[in-house]
Amino acid sequence: MGGRKDFTAEHGLSLYVETGHTRILFDFGAGAHTFENGHKIKIRPDRIDFAVCSHGHYDHGGGYREFVKNGLQCPLVTGKGFFTEKYAVSGIKSSYLGPGFDQEFLTENHITHMECHGLTPLAPGCWVMGDIQRTYEFESVPGRFVLREQDAWVQDKFCDEICLIIEEQGELVVIVGCSHPGILNILTTVKEHFSQPIKAVIGGTHLMEADEARIRQTVEIMKDMGIRLLGFNHCSGELFRNMMEQEETLSTVYLGAGDCLFLT
Repeated sequence: MGGRKDFTAEHGLSLYVETGHTRILFDFGAGAHTFENGHKIKIRPDRIDFAVCSHGHYDHGGGYREFVKNGLQCPLVTGKGFFTEKYAVSGIKSSYLGPGFDQEFLTENHITHMECHGLTPLAPGCWVMGDIQRTYEFESVPGRFVLREQDAWVQDKFCDEICLIIEEQGELVVIVGCSHPGILNILTTVKEHFSQPIKAVIGGTHLMEADEARIRQTVEIMKDMGIRLLGFNHCSGELFRNMMEQEETLSTVYLGAGDCLFLT
């Protein structure tokens, strides 16, 4: 939970981003509460220029229908394979994890679907990026995440996952959803495309299952990349949060429902 006690907090992620050129809704939370929270701080769906969904899981896409119901008509940007059936398996049990809408829903509501391939510009100083390269072997995807393809289970490597990149005064801000391909893999891929340094990382790091050694290694590599600010939430985990409270050389902040960052 963030600073707004009248907001409804739940397991999910949604970030509203404004630059000097565009307004972006990055992920949509798990359900209708995300729109309701945004309505309280006067976020107008009809004024949003791009809707970006980081990957096809319910806790990032479940609130999309409510936004569309209340006037969101801008293009939806996703990675390739976003609508492939996603599950989590445990023994003989499987749980459907999909976003709660499909291509037919977009067609019915006359919404343009943009697929991100590699680096895709949205507006001046603003891009989405997919095709994450796997550089760090220890950033592996847990085996429980699978796709259902032709009546068979296939390991989900999250090839559909994308991030948002904003250029701010010659430096980059990288906004991530869940970082399933690995937060360091994402940042390394960004650095391969841009000459500008990364100053800030915002969003879910998916370190909730990481031990202290991996978290410490991840943070040290981020520092070596020149990153100075880490605004984390969602799937980052309690251990990560506790360790960041003791972090002295990197500016860190936990972002709950209703919290804001002004980076200008």
